[in-house]
Amino acid sequence: MRPLQNKYKIDNKEYVYDPLMLRFHYNTFTIMCDEEFLENLPKILHFSCFMSFVLKLNHIETLSDKGIIHELVHLSSKGTRQFSEIKKVRDKFDDLFGNIPDKFDIDAKYPINSGQENI
Repeated sequence: MRPLQNKYKIDNKEYVYDPLMLRFHYNTFTIMCDEEFLENLPKILHFSCFMSFVLKLNHIETLSDKGIIHELVHLSSKGTRQFSEIKKVRDKFDDLFGNIPDKFDIDAKYPINSGQENI
């Protein structure tokens, strides 16, 4: 494991993330022109899902009609791009993910009413 990598567990499986790599990806995404941003939406969605998880963003900020994941999904298809303004989505992306800490406080516990077992 490299020195800046951090670990966390979900369901007894260990995962690793590197804050420097997350910053690199964030910076790469933010300097892309709109066309490149749209071409890279699968990577951007993956990054956004992970960041939403580790930053403990709530479902309103992520999944609601104005949530970042929901808005990125709209941009991913020509048939739904009209429902999102790319500039506003990119501004929201910057606001939510622009401050990446060196270490996240990851407590990957399922909510009590989820039906999942916490180990």
